[in-house]
Amino acid sequence: MAAGIATIGAIPLLAESLWFLPVLLVPIAIAVWAWRAGTDVDDDGFTVRALLGSRRVPWAAVDGLVSQEGVVQARLANGHFVKLDAVRPQDVERITAMTQ
Repeated sequence: MAAGIATIGAIPLLAESLWFLPVLLVPIAIAVWAWRAGTDVDDDGFTVRALLGSRRVPWAAVDGLVSQEGVVQARLANGHFVKLDAVRPQDVERITAMTQ
């Protein structure tokens, strides 16, 4: 949806000049990010996917899951936190059931 709105906003700029053609890269980047971003969870760990990369974290490296203000993060054994994109606080119970 955001990519569509950004595309509609870029079209008037293109009507002015073709120099604004790179502006269309913004809606393309938004669409790719929306398609790619998220968290995949399985029995061995989870993978957090972003626009340009991903990070695999095994369950052995996770101390716990923290849910604050609608954001779910994994607390790692080294004290760092990893934000779990597209994971809602309601999903934490199902994720912890998978790890046991």
